[in-house]
Amino acid sequence: MQQLTGQAYVERYGHAWNDPSLAREYVERTDRDAMQRADGFRVMVSLIPFAREGSIRVLDVGTGQGAVAALVLDAFPNARAVGLDVSEPMRDIANERMAAYGERFRYQLGDFIDGDLPAEFRSSFEAVVSSRAIHHLPAEKKRRLYAAIYGALTPGGCFLNLDGILPSDPYLRARYRDAGRILRGEPVDADPDRGSRAPTPGHYWDTVGEHLGFLRDAGFEAVDCFWKRLGMTLLGGYRRA
Repeated sequence: MQQLTGQAYVERYGHAWNDPSLAREYVERTDRDAMQRADGFRVMVSLIPFAREGSIRVLDVGTGQGAVAALVLDAFPNARAVGLDVSEPMRDIANERMAAYGERFRYQLGDFIDGDLPAEFRSSFEAVVSSRAIHHLPAEKKRRLYAAIYGALTPGGCFLNLDGILPSDPYLRARYRDAGRILRGEPVDADPDRGSRAPTPGHYWDTVGEHLGFLRDAGFEAVDCFWKRLGMTLLGGYRRA
């Protein structure tokens, strides 16, 4: 795995995931934000097309602290999950938080930022899930990753990704940002240029239509935006049996 430090690491991965203190700060912040995405997570789990008693295998791409994997394991008590992530500090946090699941959860240290998955993952999972991770890949690498995810699924499997998107109309960027602040109980930013701020290093946003195109190009036969809350969406598709 590529060894990077400092700004080069941030440019590649979007955050300093190799800094233990920043990893824990990120986990605390996402825990606070999770309520805003709770309905999206419920929809995600409901769309997995297998019996709740089934012994399904799940891959969580960009697992972080294991929060999404935990939701699936809670809903499917006989499931097993692999959490794939690049961060060693996150691995330590995930191992703490996921200890109650025992052998049902395994953290695999790995880098998917170039759109690749480990070769041994091919045809290994009934479901692949992800949340707030894939936006760190530029468009062409998203295409590559979606194709790799399609190849990792067994026939009849699904891929579900809860992540931010780029509004199709630039006017909506400021509206979404204002609405998000209001919903969080924060003051609205009065800056007239708030909708055109500079992009954050390592973050690449695409529209819903572009994501659905990437999924179709990867081979998914049934794709959709299944849930949306401003700029946070649940996108995905199915590999039909």
